[in-house]
Amino acid sequence: MNFHKGNVYFRKLVSVLRNEYVATPKSEKPFFAKMVQEHIRSLNPPGRFLKRDSKADPYVDVGEKPSIDKTSQALREGKPAIEKKIKSGEWIIENVSQFLFMLLSQKTHQIPHDLILKLYSLI
Repeated sequence: MNFHKGNVYFRKLVSVLRNEYVATPKSEKPFFAKMVQEHIRSLNPPGRFLKRDSKADPYVDVGEKPSIDKTSQALREGKPAIEKKIKSGEWIIENVSQFLFMLLSQKTHQIPHDLILKLYSLI
């Protein structure tokens, strides 16, 4: 499962935003998880967040809240090391433009104007 192309793509999106997520005030953190989740679900064909209830059952979509929770968890990975870089001054906002480019290159996805403005404000 780790090497499924959807999971690889998800991890790449998360890694691109991880530093900005950690540096963002707590009140704005849900924005990042929601943005990734909405992007994944808006792909053509749509991406899904799946789980398997039992070995006999097929995979089922977990729904919105669990998918946002899982995305938030993925964004928090490595948080202590990132916070250390931020405090030491080593960290530079570098990934938002890469993420924005990735979103804009998806011809199947309409990016809301307010999302683009929010991302540009982080650069």
